Amino acid sequence: MNERMAELAGWATLVAGAALLVAPRRTTGPLGLDGQEAAFRVIGVSDLVLVPGLLRGAPRWPWMTARAAFNVGDTAYLLWAARRSSSPAKVRAGAAVMAALTVIDSATAFQLCR
Repeated sequence: MNERMAELAGWATLVAGAALLVAPRRTTGPLGLDGQEAAFRVIGVSDLVLVPGLLRGAPRWPWMTARAAFNVGDTAYLLWAARRSSSPAKVRAGAAVMAALTVIDSATAFQLCR
């Protein structure tokens, strides 16, 4: 089951990373973070770096651990960016989602490592 979670995370990371890289404005606009497109592209690239390991890595736990660590960085960035946003509640909600994903990814990595 945990291998499936890593694979699911890999596909979700592929979609999110590609979307952020190709069209960051689709995220920055609704979040009221105009001018932050480069930062969202960097997040997209960091996601895409993880995809091969999440989908085909052996073992996968290091990749899930890295995803959890990147999520911590994303959460911190969103909390920082919320202060500059015209829609700070949306950005803080995004940070909360990233924090929840960090917990899920960490638990999955732990189970895969066992």
